[in-house]
Amino acid sequence: MTSIASPRTITASSRQRRACRIVVIDDQRILRQALPLLLAAEQEFAVVGDAGQGSEALELIGALRPDVVVTDLHQTEGSGVQLIEQIHARFPKVAILVLTAARAHDVVAAVRKAGALGYVLKDRGRGELLSALREVAAGRWYRSIIPPGSAARVALDAGSSLSTRAAYLTERQRQVLRWVALGYRAREIAQKLGVSVRAVHKQRERLRDALQLSSTAALTRFAAREGLTQESATGR
Repeated sequence: MTSIASPRTITASSRQRRACRIVVIDDQRILRQALPLLLAAEQEFAVVGDAGQGSEALELIGALRPDVVVTDLHQTEGSGVQLIEQIHARFPKVAILVLTAARAHDVVAAVRKAGALGYVLKDRGRGELLSALREVAAGRWYRSIIPPGSAARVALDAGSSLSTRAAYLTERQRQVLRWVALGYRAREIAQKLGVSVRAVHKQRERLRDALQLSSTAALTRFAAREGLTQESATGR
């Protein structure tokens, strides 16, 4: 976690008071170091801090109260969509811009539902990033255009890995999905997790919503297609 206080930011302190204050959340340190340099020439923006994981990010946002949070979806601690929900719930006035390599319309819908105001692909240029920052800072929705068929190409390129939708589930959600697909009853899953049966039912509902699937049978087919049942078959 970094609250930036370099000579560059200190000498520009008067400019930062007028600038849109930004916190960057990304597990790649090189990206966290690159964004301040990318925006350094823009008087309207100032990166005031960065974090590599969700728990640090929430603490940093609480301390710095930025105008905009720029975050990736791949987090070392759980789901990036879940982190967006937490930021939006705790800091509703902070605009959230997702900067990601994920090209999928269902992911766009998920992050918007979670509370993000923008969605920009990492392969776009500096100009589009600036446009997106201006839009979300003004409270307006912005998203990169995803060319037709690109999401399908990503799924094909992923090979045997989880699909785009499953990639943004937390580890607990993936475990519940495995157990559901392997035929465990709600009471058995509740005992494994140490939670109530009602909590398990809610978790299954959240899984169906996140994966845009309408039934337990559909969850089972999805898990089997993604190889989750084979992965856990020995653990039953």
